[in-house]
Amino acid sequence: MKSTFNAEIITPQMIKSIENISFFRAEDKSGSFGILPRHTEFLTILEPAIVIAVIDKKEHYYAFNGGILSFRDNHLKITAKEFVESDKISELLAMIKKSFKVQEEKEQLFRDNIENLQKAFIKKLIEMERDFG
Repeated sequence: MKSTFNAEIITPQMIKSIENISFFRAEDKSGSFGILPRHTEFLTILEPAIVIAVIDKKEHYYAFNGGILSFRDNHLKITAKEFVESDKISELLAMIKKSFKVQEEKEQLFRDNIENLQKAFIKKLIEMERDFG
């Protein structure tokens, strides 16, 4: 019997295959859980967290901002919007901070654009009110 399992991480940008996983730890609303080879079928929604996978007897780290995890027929599948990965936890934490900063900047730009659209709309309404009075 196989003492490892394989996984796929699916995002809109890519599909990443991972082989020879002997242990996987993640987090859902009920708390931390682990998956070993030949685990029973499992489906859950991941919480934003750092995930640990033991691959070829070494720990690898993945950070997800949520996602859907399923385990079936000794195969793990995670569907997520995005993720970052590293073999070193310190590198992963730096990558997470950078990713959050970029995301925060994008969200701020979006909020600024919405605010500008609202101001332009109100200005146009005021102009129309003056013109058609």
